[in-house]
Amino acid sequence: MNTRRKPTMEDVAKASGVSYSTVERVLNGRGGVARDKEARVLEWARKLKMDRALDEVSVRWLRIAIVTQKPDSPYYVALRHGFELAQKSFETYRVMCQLTFFDDLEPKSLARVVERAAQKADAMIVVAYEHPVVVDTLSRVARKMPLVTIASDLPDTGRLAYVGIDNRCAGRTAGELMGRFLGDAGGQVLVIAGLRTYLGHEERDGAFRSVLRSRFPACEVVATVESREDAASTERLTRDAFKRYPALRGIYNLSVGDEGIARALKALKREHTTTLIGHELTAISRALLAEGVMDAVLDQSPFVEAVRAVEVILAHYNRGAPASLPLQTPMSIYLQANLPPATA
Repeated sequence: MNTRRKPTMEDVAKASGVSYSTVERVLNGRGGVARDKEARVLEWARKLKMDRALDEVSVRWLRIAIVTQKPDSPYYVALRHGFELAQKSFETYRVMCQLTFFDDLEPKSLARVVERAAQKADAMIVVAYEHPVVVDTLSRVARKMPLVTIASDLPDTGRLAYVGIDNRCAGRTAGELMGRFLGDAGGQVLVIAGLRTYLGHEERDGAFRSVLRSRFPACEVVATVESREDAASTERLTRDAFKRYPALRGIYNLSVGDEGIARALKALKREHTTTLIGHELTAISRALLAEGVMDAVLDQSPFVEAVRAVEVILAHYNRGAPASLPLQTPMSIYLQANLPPATA
């Protein structure tokens, strides 16, 4: 006969190092408990396998501040939709995703946006570039709450986790594709970055150059120019590049603005003689692939990145079931030949 007794609130209190009343407040959803204690109570209640629906305990709302650029480009639109889905999907765990957008790339301005967003938050998810002012501000945030970087990492901030693709792998893949598309003849190649202070953009650029240098020496990267995340500027940058390098044969756009590049190529009658590789499968890049203007698109599923980042925060606070998705999100390669059906 099994005489093993069920764990009690006293057991949880002893294991988590808090008082009985603290355990009672947490497990009965009465609030008034510090975040770190609340997380320990829930963690030990699960470990001790208390006989209650711990995943549905009505603890107080968890406020996640999400700081990104305004959703003007398809990537940030998909990211916003991902956070909206996460808000709905994880509502039973009492989580609020509070989006804050910045459109000024000046470091002090971004730092102020981060500071304001952190004032009423329990955690932060951020897409930001690397600059001493920005890193310092985010480091101070990370000492107060869990910080998750997404899409482009900031490892020196003390962040809890990075969620996104391996950007070096993305750059190497783009280099391999470019080298194979240009063939033995090789030729001059232009790289268009958003901001090279985004670590992800710098990693893509460096890895792309490395593959061409080692495996396709007939290919020469003549310049890396910055769009400053302004999609409209890529047309001008492309036109200027052809003026400087009339023999240009390839363009790797590792950020926004495929449509601007396409307009310039069509105007110059170079759309079918220039290899164009970009990122993110959107309505625009899909159409350009179908037309044959783009040759390949590397997609990193920003929708998945957003949901996974919220799961990381929930896991830190011991809310919800353990996440099953990896922190490194998958990357897909799309060509004209394997375009999936467009969704409505």
